[in-house]
Formats: sequence, C-alpha cells, structure tokens
Amino acid sequence: MRNVKIVFTDLDGTLTYASGKIDIKNKKIFENLKNIGIPVVINTGRSIPYAVSICKQFSTSNYVIASNGAEVYNYVSKNMIYRSTINSDNAAKLDALIEKYNLMFMANGIERIYSNKTEDNVGFVMVNKLSDITEEEISQVVIQSYNLDNMMHFRKDLLETTSLKIGNKTKHVTEGKLLYYDVVNNDVSKGHALEVLCNHLNIKCERAMAIGDSDNDLEMLEKAGYKVAVANASDKLKEVANYLTLSNKQNGVGIILAQLYSSLNE
Repeated sequence: MRNVKIVFTDLDGTLTYASGKIDIKNKKIFENLKNIGIPVVINTGRSIPYAVSICKQFSTSNYVIASNGAEVYNYVSKNMIYRSTINSDNAAKLDALIEKYNLMFMANGIERIYSNKTEDNVGFVMVNKLSDITEEEISQVVIQSYNLDNMMHFRKDLLETTSLKIGNKTKHVTEGKLLYYDVVNNDVSKGHALEVLCNHLNIKCERAMAIGDSDNDLEMLEKAGYKVAVANASDKLKEVANYLTLSNKQNGVGIILAQLYSSLNE
C-alpha cells in the first residue's frame, strides 16, 4: 500500500455505523494521512451540505464528492471542479412522475436542499415542484415514498428516459420503511468523479484507494488501484476488491487506513 497517494471512502454503511455516527478515532487517522500529503475524500450519495459537515468534523481533505458523483467540490476554496446538473426538461419529467405517483423528493443544490416533504423537513427549503427551484441548479433528486408499488411504477417510467438513471436505492426493502431512489444524469458515477479529482490533482488512478460497501461503489473501486470492501459489502463489491477490511460496525475503514499510515512510515 506504499504507493497510495489519495483515499476515497463511501459514507453510509462504510465509514458510518448504522446509527450514522463515525468512530471518533478516525479523526486522528485522517489528520495523520493529511499531514503526510494523502487526502481522504468522502465519496457519497449525500448532498454537499451534509458531506461538508462531516468533513469539517473529521479533518478530511479539502475535497468532497457528493450526490453519487454528480459533484466534485473544494469546500474550502468553494471551487466546483465538476458538476452534472439536471436540466429543466428532465426536471419537468420528474415533476410529472412525482405528481402522478404522489411521491416526496429532496433535491440537492450546492448550499441548500429543496423538498416538498411535509415531515422531517428541518433544514430544507420547501417547494412544491422541482421547477419552482430558481435560485440554483440541482444535481440529484432523491425520490421517496412508503408505497412500494408507486416507487416501482416510477422506476419503470423513469427508465424509459435516456438521460436519467437511478444512482442508488434502498438496500433492504421492508414493510413500512421509507424507500428512496437517487436520480442523477446518466453520465454520473462515483468512479467518474474519482477520475475527475485524480486528474485535477495530477494523481494516477492506480495510486488511489477506494473503500465502499454497496453496488453504487462498484465503479469507484474499478477505477482505483487499491480496491477495498468492508466486510458488510455486497457480493459484487467483494468480487472486485483486492483488499477486505472489517465491517462498518467494527470501524473497518479506520483499521485499513491505520495500516496504510503504518506502511508509509515503516
């Protein structure tokens, strides 16, 4: 692992426990790597505002990848390195499907999250439709519902479009659970975002380490030279990984990054 120059890690199910918390011991590990010039970059399906709040707490790099790869952002200099936004025509198509199937949404801006949700809406800017968002462009729309049939019909209709896709979805469907689909442009992936940032920093992708747990992390691992799956990862991810660490519940990310730091200081 001595050739690693940058680390990319997924957030939910990888770096975080099921409760959404991160082991505080990782703060020192991230700082140690940062001090020897190895940035730890969060590569997540979450919004920029959410991901940046984590970065500031845990002293990761100045960079964050958000919205399943739709955004590559230097949150310190406020420089957007890459962003794939959903155009007005596709927003209108989504509005029609949201109304047709009585769905909730959250739409990711750079500094704000917009939503039509009437529950758990703290911190959101309330709007009735995506087309009502005029302050900024959006990069990802998170579709939500408790109704599985409506979500499945939405998915079928969405797949008939040629320029939008589902970047991530609810992993374990159970009765009464709030379901979600992360909708992004077809050209968006965590792997492409990894490549964009590596090129920006003049680092070869084969010198990147990528750590994940879900199928939406697959392209991220495929682009990296050092492919790490946590023990709770999907079977597909474990098949492409060349390293396996402990589960998110056992702080597998912290363990393998501590090993990386040790190997660089031997």
